[in-house]
Amino acid sequence: MTDISAIAVFHHEGPLALPALASMARAVSVAREAGLAVEALAFLDRPDRLTRKALDSAGAWLDRIDEVDFGDLGSVRNAGAEMASGEFLAFLDGDDLWGEQWLSSAWNSARAHPSPGESVWHPEYLLLFDADDLALPPAPGGVANPAQKSLWFHHGSCYAPGFDARVLLFENIWSANVFASRRLHLAHPYLRVDAEGGFGIEDWSWNAETLAAGVAHLVVNDTVHLIRMRPNGSLNLLNQARGLLPVLPGLPGRYASAPREA
Repeated sequence: MTDISAIAVFHHEGPLALPALASMARAVSVAREAGLAVEALAFLDRPDRLTRKALDSAGAWLDRIDEVDFGDLGSVRNAGAEMASGEFLAFLDGDDLWGEQWLSSAWNSARAHPSPGESVWHPEYLLLFDADDLALPPAPGGVANPAQKSLWFHHGSCYAPGFDARVLLFENIWSANVFASRRLHLAHPYLRVDAEGGFGIEDWSWNAETLAAGVAHLVVNDTVHLIRMRPNGSLNLLNQARGLLPVLPGLPGRYASAPREA
C-alpha cells in the first residue's frame, strides 16, 4: 500500500513551478529514504504554455501528471484525492516550497497520534516571502527594512491554551498545504468557488468545516513551508479581489481537550 500521495497543483506558475518541483522532489526523496512508500503526482489545471513546459522539463521523476479543466483549486484537490492511492495526502500549491523533512515528519506525527487518520496536520511555521525583498537594502542597525513584505507565521494547534474556534469567523489561521488521510479528504471534499453567490476561499471553508465536524487541526513540530506572495497570477488573489467569503458552519467556542495519549 502507498503510504503518502504527494500532490502538487499547478495553474499559471510558469518558471516558478521549477523551485516548487525541486522542493517536492527533495521531500519525496527524504521520505523514501526513511522507508516510506510515496507516490508523486502533479495536476495542471488550465495551465499556460510556460507552466506546461516547466513540468515537461523538470517533472520526469513524477509518477503521474494529469491535466484537468476546473479553474478551481478545491476541485483539483478533490480530483487528486479521488485518484491518489496513498493512506495520507500531502498537497502543495505550485509556487510554494516544502521543507525537505515535511513528508517524513508529518507521517511520523500522524502515525504516533491515537487516531492517525482523523486529524489535519500543518507545519509549525510558514515563511510568507516576497521575492522583491531580496533587492531591498538592509536597514541601519541590522533591523528589517520597513518596506519588507515577507513575514513569519506560527501555526497553532486547536488544543493550544486559549484557542477559540470562532477565530475562523474572522480569519483563516491555517494554510492550505495540509497533510491528512485520504479517507478524511473524501469525507470532507473542498467546496467549489461560487463567484456568483459570493462564496469561495476553499481552504478557509475546509478548515472551518472540518473543525466544526470535530476534526482536530494539529502541528508538526520543527517543520516549515515557504509560501510565495505573488502580485498576480494567483487564483487565491483573484478570489480575494472578487470579494469572496468563506462558507462558515457553526463553530464551537473552546475546542475539546486533547486526547490523553497525545
